[in-house]
Amino acid sequence: MSYHEWKRETSLLQILFDPQLPYRKPDSALHRFFWRRRVWVEVTFALSMLEPWEKVLILVVIYAALLLLGTAAFFYLPHHLAFLRARAAYYLFGSTDAASDSLVRLKDAASWGLNASLANVGSLVGKSPSAEL
Repeated sequence: MSYHEWKRETSLLQILFDPQLPYRKPDSALHRFFWRRRVWVEVTFALSMLEPWEKVLILVVIYAALLLLGTAAFFYLPHHLAFLRARAAYYLFGSTDAASDSLVRLKDAASWGLNASLANVGSLVGKSPSAEL
């Protein structure tokens, strides 16, 4: 490795996705954070001993697993947290009415702006807003 190659500043994409990990610690705090995590992963799982194609294969599997985990957390976690809140209300208050009452109040509060807008439009047209719903 030449001095010029060793001296160059690496980008975040090179730190995260390049099979050849740069030896020099980056100057930026964010780049240094990800560089240290990458070094930790490579040393812990002996990725530095692998050939470049093996390293790419393992990194693709790791990134795919992280992508699936992030997708699951984004789509499933909010629904599951609502379910857990309802179960906690059931265990704490003894009935499902306490959980459903809070959901009804939240729905009414969220739809207030829509109902007010429909009432304004209905008053202009001369119809009741509940007749159209």
